[in-house]
Amino acid sequence: MKIVELIPAERIFVGVNVANRRELLGFFAQRAGELGLVDRQQCQQGLAEREELGSTGLGHGIAIPHARVAGIGHAVGMCAVLARPIDFEAVDQEPVDVAFMLLLPEQSGGEPMKALSRVAKIARQEQVINALRRAHSTEETFGILQSADEEL
Repeated sequence: MKIVELIPAERIFVGVNVANRRELLGFFAQRAGELGLVDRQQCQQGLAEREELGSTGLGHGIAIPHARVAGIGHAVGMCAVLARPIDFEAVDQEPVDVAFMLLLPEQSGGEPMKALSRVAKIARQEQVINALRRAHSTEETFGILQSADEEL
């Protein structure tokens, strides 16, 4: 699965203004509901429950909040580049400014892990993440992800 299939342009948000992890998860849940991907409340609860198990902040300013959600047939994702970094209780204690959110089907084989792996590979590419941080628009961010896809 290509990253741009998982995170199409309409699910990319640049300059997201949130104050903390809870607000970021709420932002993702609200957008997922507005886009008709999943029930907002169900999404927010799933993301919050996963974060209770341990932060999905990977380090280096990147987080991949994710949750298994009933009612979806395949993995769906979103990307948010934040207006300013927020505390995410990441493993390196660095604040997060780039977040990829994934919603994964409750019952499935290896496809959700492939989606998570694909996003993690992108997140580990320092040049890509730095380019995302400099992006000023959804179109620019989508182009960066599209180029990263071609290099993987």
